[in-house]
Amino acid sequence: MRHSMYRRGGFALAEAIVAATLLLMVVQVAWWVTAVQSVVGMRIVTGARILDETRLIHHVLTAEVGQGRGGMDWIVENGELHLRAFRGTGFRCYAQPVEGLAVAVSGHRAPDPAKDSVLALSPDGVWRPAALVRRSRRGSPECQELAGFRAEVWHLDPPQPDMIAATYYERGAYRFSNRAFRYRRGNAGWQPLTGEGIAVDSAELVPAGPNGVSARVAWRGASPLPPSFGWTSRGMR
Repeated sequence: MRHSMYRRGGFALAEAIVAATLLLMVVQVAWWVTAVQSVVGMRIVTGARILDETRLIHHVLTAEVGQGRGGMDWIVENGELHLRAFRGTGFRCYAQPVEGLAVAVSGHRAPDPAKDSVLALSPDGVWRPAALVRRSRRGSPECQELAGFRAEVWHLDPPQPDMIAATYYERGAYRFSNRAFRYRRGNAGWQPLTGEGIAVDSAELVPAGPNGVSARVAWRGASPLPPSFGWTSRGMR
């Protein structure tokens, strides 16, 4: 009787040890799977961020360079792209106010006297620069209907009373610095357009002939994507 009880007690102890060992193994496997999933998830998230920010850089440079001509509207100096960034177009309205110039305007954004300048086209075919002193939509100037355009009054310095059409620009610059892609409007500070995930000294902007800009950027962090990207943007012909 006693031997039977001892045997059952021995089996119970052995079973408890086996169960505890199996439980420990299951916990270890679960932690390992969780760790692997975390690493994989982080790599996917990092890859998505890299792809998204690379796409942003490519879009910005392609749009800015493509809307101008090298040497005229933009130049690359010491790794910085300096440009008159095209922002919109205006056409002279058929009815004009006593003061100012009525124009039909359309662009990436509304004109901003705080940061925009104007190139005005005269009947003699010459483009003349002018400062946009102020703008107003008051008075509802009569204007030809153009899809996507809105009428407003510009005040320019110097005045351009014979202007037929105009483009308005923002003076700015782009560069890679402090692990980010940055933009500077006028003489203001450099503002980041991306996160600071770019590998130090890995990115650059260089001329690609008289009318092109080549960009190269490499990213930090583990990712399923190749960490380095490069392309060339071309200006108008």
